[in-house]
Amino acid sequence: MKTKIILILAFPILFFAGLITGQHNGFENKEDGKIIGLNHVGIRVSNFDKTSKFYEETMGFPMIYRFNNDKGELIFAYFQINKSTFIELMPANEEHPEGIDHFGLETQNNEGVVSEFHNLGIQCTKSSVSPFTHVNIAHAKDVNGVYFEIIEAIEGSDLRRVMDNWKE
Repeated sequence: MKTKIILILAFPILFFAGLITGQHNGFENKEDGKIIGLNHVGIRVSNFDKTSKFYEETMGFPMIYRFNNDKGELIFAYFQINKSTFIELMPANEEHPEGIDHFGLETQNNEGVVSEFHNLGIQCTKSSVSPFTHVNIAHAKDVNGVYFEIIEAIEGSDLRRVMDNWKE
């Protein structure tokens, strides 16, 4: 319970700090790759329609894409906050309860970042191309077991297209 409260309190601070500054002072290995910043926050929800309406109509964040399985059931949807920051909504279930599920870090040269993570002893999968958005993606956990994604919006990916078409 304490962890959930801490995440709830810390998330707005980190989220809005990233929106305001658009910068970070974290991991960077210029030769092998670098982390550009926070790309998205994944949230599990029990009522997608209600939550989608909140983010689209109340907050003004357009849904840029939605992916369903073969049965037409929601897998996830993205809502665009600004050029490179998104909210990802996914259905909650017994295994994945409501709340913040993960966050995504955007990179340049995803394979280089993954390699450096391995050198640093960070638990991380190999980078592969997402069958949904066609980004380079890897999955990792921090020292507390918090899941996060490492993504590169490569040329030809849906995410790159959406980011390149952003109009302020």
